Amino acid sequence: MLPPGRATTRRVLFFLPPILTILLAPARPARATEPDDPFPLRSQLPFNLMFLDQKPASGRILAPRRTRFSLSFAYESTFAASDDLVDMFRQDGFATYGGKVTLPLLQSAAARSPGRTAFVLDGETLRVVLDAGIGVGPRLELGAEVPLISHRGGFLDSAIDSYHDRFNLPDGGRTVFARDLYRAGYVGDGESVFFDRGTGGIGLGDVVLTGKTLLVRGRRAVPSIAASFSMKLPTGDPDRLQGSGSTDFGASLYLTGRFGRSSLHGAYGYASLGRWEIAPGLLLLNPRSLSATYAYAATPESHLILQFLRSTGPFRYRTGSDLGRVAMEVAVGFRHRVRGDLHLEWAVLENLSRSLNTPDFGLFLGLSSRGALAGGPPERPDRFH
Repeated sequence: MLPPGRATTRRVLFFLPPILTILLAPARPARATEPDDPFPLRSQLPFNLMFLDQKPASGRILAPRRTRFSLSFAYESTFAASDDLVDMFRQDGFATYGGKVTLPLLQSAAARSPGRTAFVLDGETLRVVLDAGIGVGPRLELGAEVPLISHRGGFLDSAIDSYHDRFNLPDGGRTVFARDLYRAGYVGDGESVFFDRGTGGIGLGDVVLTGKTLLVRGRRAVPSIAASFSMKLPTGDPDRLQGSGSTDFGASLYLTGRFGRSSLHGAYGYASLGRWEIAPGLLLLNPRSLSATYAYAATPESHLILQFLRSTGPFRYRTGSDLGRVAMEVAVGFRHRVRGDLHLEWAVLENLSRSLNTPDFGLFLGLSSRGALAGGPPERPDRFH
């Protein structure tokens, strides 16, 4: 694993005490939880992970002095590339390039493209997230999200290619590129970014701090409505694609309604981005996201969760490049109460559009729990309505 730079180390040391205060606050078990909450899954495209993007959440907040903690793992395989780069490698057929993308080839593809830009994302990414929150008032919740990110060539290419062949699905040209190699590059607007190896280990990403306030308390025929404000801190290393190197800000609106055994959640998020430190001349868009989540209480212990996510991402659309198109993703899985207030959740992630700007396949696994600070108020157990 490559050590972070001195600037990143100072950032980590500065923000570590308040984060640990939340994560390690003394807690006692509580019976109640919100097992129908959305999966905390934002856009998983590796380039997008460097920037703030609001994740789905419910319209409810924690009661005063209540706490929550979760640990989640998202592992995804991505192949995405510009049309002209794919055409170039299809015509070559491993004869000259051996299926391996280099910076000169990426620059050549950009020169041939009408939009004068090209990109490639080929590899697998692991994102581990420590997430914690605390209710600090009747209508206010504070939270912190600490991501750990690893990029690598991976091992899933053969399995994904076989899956596409078996069901006669489009592969986006991935079979004309070398398998299980890591490539991440972007050429456009006078900037060139290119990585031909992974991070070599897992490292700290950009920490996100959030304040969430309750606007409307839900009742039988009225949904819960909440809003949040977030700030992403430049704690990740831009030279390892683990952070953007700048501070981002964002806001979201959440709605939640419960009907018998079913729950519906909707969320809209907006982010204002700083610059990308390793490509400072690149003009970035402020990304927007829209999500819808359906949760069904199959048993008192288990919820089936179906979640859709539509996001724009930070990159501008260029002719011949899918990186700036709207992305559509779906997550399908379960959340199950293991013991007491400890919940296990898992999901399969898949893209929903033919555009090459979403991961091909991913898996999500998480553990979540809630509690109360010493002296905190008890909370009634959740019941079906």
